[in-house]
Amino acid sequence: MARIPKNPAPSDPSLLQHELQAALRELAAARKTIAQQQKRIDKLSQVQSQDVQNKRLGLEHAYAEMNEELDMARTIQQGLMPGNLPESTSVKSAAIYMPAGKVGGDLYDVIITREQKVAVLIFDVSGHGVPAALIAAMAKMLFAHYIEKLDSPGAIFSEVNRRISTFVQSDYYLTAFLGILNPIENTMIFSKAGHVPPILYRSADGRIDFLRTRGFFIGHSALTDIAEYDEDTIQLEPGDKLLLYTDGLTEGSNLNNVLFGQSRLAEVVHTFGSSHLNAFLDHIIEEHTTFRNGCPLKDDFTLLAIEAGSSDVFLRESGFDRDGCPEILVLNSIEQIESISATILREMDRMGYPDKSIKRTKLCIFEALTNAIDHGNKSDPSKKALVFYTVTEFKTAISVVDEGYGFDYRHLPDPLDPENILKDHGRGLFIIRQYMDELHFNEKGNRIMILKYHERSA
Repeated sequence: MARIPKNPAPSDPSLLQHELQAALRELAAARKTIAQQQKRIDKLSQVQSQDVQNKRLGLEHAYAEMNEELDMARTIQQGLMPGNLPESTSVKSAAIYMPAGKVGGDLYDVIITREQKVAVLIFDVSGHGVPAALIAAMAKMLFAHYIEKLDSPGAIFSEVNRRISTFVQSDYYLTAFLGILNPIENTMIFSKAGHVPPILYRSADGRIDFLRTRGFFIGHSALTDIAEYDEDTIQLEPGDKLLLYTDGLTEGSNLNNVLFGQSRLAEVVHTFGSSHLNAFLDHIIEEHTTFRNGCPLKDDFTLLAIEAGSSDVFLRESGFDRDGCPEILVLNSIEQIESISATILREMDRMGYPDKSIKRTKLCIFEALTNAIDHGNKSDPSKKALVFYTVTEFKTAISVVDEGYGFDYRHLPDPLDPENILKDHGRGLFIIRQYMDELHFNEKGNRIMILKYHERSA
């Protein structure tokens, strides 16, 4: 074992100074290293802070773009919603749209065609945002176009599907229901394209029916050549109600995740089906809100309801009886006279009427329609004239009803009197009396009915 001296020799002062200087140098080097590391940390922190700031700004920009896109989609959707549903003497209609906070693809429309048939349409585009809104806009324009050209809902669906699936080429699709109501027969032909089934309330006994037909979705690129759409026809009675809706209604749920469902909806329709049309829809909204009990909507939904009227209104105006079952055309301006006349004259030609009869009937149609627009409606484009007609192998009957105050048809000046030669009074009716086989007015004087018999049956 080494021994420790009791009294060690004192250290060399120069050696202590050297050690102290070395320690100071190490301390300075350490401080320099720490400063360099702190500088790197500050720089890295600055870079990271700038990166966070850039990402935050990027997120804010993306959020602003998303909101701008949603606002644009919402504007498109609102612009496509009908402001006021058109009025018809044979059908009442009402609608409610319930948004769920995000822009959906629900749209609806009620269109009165040139033949006064009432088309009732509802559809729902898959997805949300601008793409869905643009497809909805395209679909609505296509539906309006083909509803005026075709009488078959299934054929209309086929054409709309072909156009959308051909030009869009996407995975978006839409479900739809379309019914076309004949106001004279009070019948509705309808088709369903993958849509939830509308509910029919029978006013006579409160019976509930679901309207079902088979049909594919519309617009998906995979359905271009294979989509088929069946049709069916129902007879409507005055007071019957038809409820069209989108699946956001039946898929609404309560806090226990129980769906509202079609069965519960049918019960509500049965309970409140006899209510006034607007109250009927309000009751459905109230029952749906109560059922959800504060649970927010997961999807927007739309309600569209129609109530059938009586076809007697049309028949009473037209001068035809129920067995006559006339076709209907509507006239708002002089420019439409040519096409309306051509429609009737084509039927006369098809039924084999002589050219002389067709030419005379053409002249009389022009006179009757011109009088209705110029004298009856005073050239007011907001007023219309209804043209009812039938063409059979026995006779052609044409009835023109304007919205004017009528006139005293019993006291018309004779255009052959010398004093009336230069006056523009009564000439049109004089020509009609000479060329047509029968001429009748209603008591008010705002309806004229003219008849031309087929010569072989005269």
